[in-house]
This record gives sequence, structure tokens and C-alpha cells, in this order.
Amino acid sequence: MNLIQEIHSYLSSDIQAMNEIIVDSLSVEEELIKVISTHLSTTGGKRMRPILTVLSAKMLGYEGSQSIKLAAAVEFIHMATLLHDDVVDGSKMRRFLPTANVVWGSKASILVGDFLFSQSFKLIVSTKIIPALLALSNASAIIAEGEVSQLVKLEQKRIVGEEEYLKVINAKTAELFGTACEVGGIVAGREDLAPNLKNFGLCLGNIFQIADDALDYFSDSSKVGKNVGDDFFEGKITLPIILLTRKISDKENNRLRKMIEAQERSEADFNWIKLIMNEHEIQTDIKTYLDALRLNALNSLAEINVKNKPKEYLERLVDFAINRSY
Repeated sequence: MNLIQEIHSYLSSDIQAMNEIIVDSLSVEEELIKVISTHLSTTGGKRMRPILTVLSAKMLGYEGSQSIKLAAAVEFIHMATLLHDDVVDGSKMRRFLPTANVVWGSKASILVGDFLFSQSFKLIVSTKIIPALLALSNASAIIAEGEVSQLVKLEQKRIVGEEEYLKVINAKTAELFGTACEVGGIVAGREDLAPNLKNFGLCLGNIFQIADDALDYFSDSSKVGKNVGDDFFEGKITLPIILLTRKISDKENNRLRKMIEAQERSEADFNWIKLIMNEHEIQTDIKTYLDALRLNALNSLAEINVKNKPKEYLERLVDFAINRSY
């Protein structure tokens, strides 16, 4: 049993309650909404973000049902962004299955994503917890802005800097991780600890995204359940490329820049990139980068003076995110 399965077992009743809320929220007349949402649930993976909300609340002693509603809302936001992301990125595979935009088209994916966003906010409002509403609505705006920012940079066909890259992944990925943890503290009545939880989640989200970006170069499709190299072929600049530019010659940097500026990139281009990444030990550099984020995340949790199973699981999720192969 891996860590995610262990957590799902520990939170089985909470996850079941959350799934019931999700199913109930999807009980609508339009069949296509149910079909696409069900497909997305199948390909969506680990329910990482909602379990952060539940674990954060439980760590602080909360055992009520409001955290389950907020967890379901967090999952709906995540599902909506997945649908929109796959359309924007032109992704064709997720968790070993074709993406919704491949099966049902981009228009259906975008509209169902909009529906999921609306269901999320219905759930948040139903809790009547205004600070949670403010946190999640703010997160949704930041995520949307991050998507637009990434699209603009992609169309510029240039190698972005580290600061620009981090700003995008903070918005697109880390923000929802951070807010998922933050609202766990809010629902538990411990807004004083919400900043610690937010920072922990932001660090974890950054780890999760950077590790995912590294898998695009250092794994294979049979392990990750999606097409490796998608970022490179799309022209998306992530941390492995940014770190590589600091270690290769001017001639190699010019070759790389021309690849990014081109309309398309070939398998031969990708194989060359992987070769020089291995030569310059970029995977080791990524690990060093992630270790710094790990320390920051664990320090934030260490300042919360409790010792229990939920906290242990949150701590273990950091190493899981660093070492995952899928």
C-alpha cells in the first residue's frame, strides 16, 4: 500500500462523504456533464488537494462536516482547471486514458469546466464560512491569471527566466495546494495557523509541479500515464530547461533557443535535450532545488504544535511528492 492509498484508507469515511457530495452535485439533466465529469474523476488521480483540506482540519482537531464540503469544492476547482488546461495545452492523455477534449471536444470540455467552477462556489457558499469563500475565490482568480500568463509566455516562443517560471507555477498549481490547506485551518477555527498551512501547501504544490515537470524529461509514458515530452514539444519552458541553460555552452544555448522559437520540435530535438540534461546532471540539480522547498514546507508544519496522525501524513506527503514516479 503506497502513501496515497494509506491516507485514503485512513480518511475512507470522509472521502466517501465527499464523493457523495460530488455525485449529488453532478445530478443534473444534461448527461454530457455527468459523462465528462465521471471520465475526469477516473483520470484525475490521487485527490491530493481535497485530502489536504481534510487532513489540515483534522490535524487541528476538527471533526465536523464543513471540511468535507470545502474539500469537495477544492476538488471541483481542480477538476475544472484540468479540463481547461488540457484544452489550452492540447493534451491527449491523462492517467493512461484520452483526455476529455480528445473524446468530446474542446467546447464541451470548457463548458463543463465552467459548470464545475459554479458547483464549487455553490458548495463554498453553503458552508457560510466567509473567510473560506474569500480564500477560494481569490485562489480561483490567481489560477486563471496564471493560465493566461503561461499562454502569453508560450506564444512569445522564448526561454523564460526562473522568476517568471516560479510565478506561473505558484499561480497555476501551488495556489490551490496552499489554499486547500489554508481552508482546513479556517474551518477548524484556527485562522491564526492558516498562514503556516498556506505556506506548507504552497511549498508542497511547487514540489509537486517541479517534480511533474522533471518527469516530462526523466520518465516514460508507461509510468506517468501521459505523453512524456509534451512540455518540450509544446514549447513550454520549465525548470529542467531553465537550469540547463545555465550549464551549456553558448552554441548549445543558441541551438536550444532556435528549437523553442520554431513552430515544431522533433523527436531528434527531444532526444538531444535529454542527452545533454543527463550529461549536465540536471536531475541532481532538480533534487537539490526540491530539497530546499522540502525544508521550508516541513518548517511551516513544525511551527504548529500538535502531534497526530494527520500531521504525520502531511509531512510524509512532502517526500511522496518529491520521489513520485507518476
